[in-house]
Amino acid sequence: MENSNLIKIIAVVLVVEIILAGAVVALFLKDDGAKGEDSYTLYVGLNDYITHEDYDPEYAANIVDHIVVKYADGFTRYLANGGWVEGTDITYEKSLVYVIAGIDLEKAHGIADEAKKALNQSSILITLSKQQVEFY
Repeated sequence: MENSNLIKIIAVVLVVEIILAGAVVALFLKDDGAKGEDSYTLYVGLNDYITHEDYDPEYAANIVDHIVVKYADGFTRYLANGGWVEGTDITYEKSLVYVIAGIDLEKAHGIADEAKKALNQSSILITLSKQQVEFY
């Protein structure tokens, strides 16, 4: 009889440990929306898809900056070099990259729609990440 009770106690302890371990894992993996803010990054190419001419980065930035501030209170902008494969060739393009916190997807799409039209872009890449944001 003692072995039976000992086995039951060990089984209960193991179950409790498994439940606690699961709770700890769930706590670490939990996406706590209250602690993060959406941050969008837009990649705006500088090659006109109609004329195939490259825009001057400062000229294009002036246009897109004015579009962005219609939808957001601020942004970080930098110039990047990107590339992709077309067939067997690598195509390169300079891009303006805008990092914008405090907007939603609808506003990101509004910026992209206007920038696509203004700079004759076939598409603008938009990425979303959740970040802790603090203006200190």
